[in-house]
Amino acid sequence: MNSISDLEARCRRQAPRLLLVDIALISPHSVNQLTDLRRHFPATDWLLGWEQPSTQGLDAAIRCQARGCVEWTASAEQFAQLLDAVLAGALGFPGPVLQALYLSVLRLKAAGGRPASSATPPAVRLTAREDEVLSLMYRDMTNKQIAERLGISVNTVKKHLAHVFAKQGQHSRRWHLV
Repeated sequence: MNSISDLEARCRRQAPRLLLVDIALISPHSVNQLTDLRRHFPATDWLLGWEQPSTQGLDAAIRCQARGCVEWTASAEQFAQLLDAVLAGALGFPGPVLQALYLSVLRLKAAGGRPASSATPPAVRLTAREDEVLSLMYRDMTNKQIAERLGISVNTVKKHLAHVFAKQGQHSRRWHLV
């Protein structure tokens, strides 16, 4: 694929469970497109591949809400462990990258910016928890399974989904999954 538009077209045919994107293929002006792509495919987990962490890579990780990153020099075993972790619902970032991401988020907040969802119109901006519940719903989990996974009540899951549906102008889980 040669662009974010090509990637979006491919995802529209069949939304992937996991998406690995080489940060070198993302130009600085197309980073904003990652936010839109992430919004269109909330159930897709993102991984970023790079030679080494960079400011552009950290910004992309925040904007697409990446679940992890991998250096291209990683061994096959390290790569497999990362995939297993992310597919199991964990984050797959090395400690130094987590620290850099955290500092990036603090800098954005201090500057008045809003990481990850700044391009999303206020009417459809989801909270982190709403996005998490929606993502699990897309994985065909029941409300009870989602509640157990997140350590919350079934009623709280229902309330989060009701907020998501209202924000997106939808009326039910069934309509959302069509």
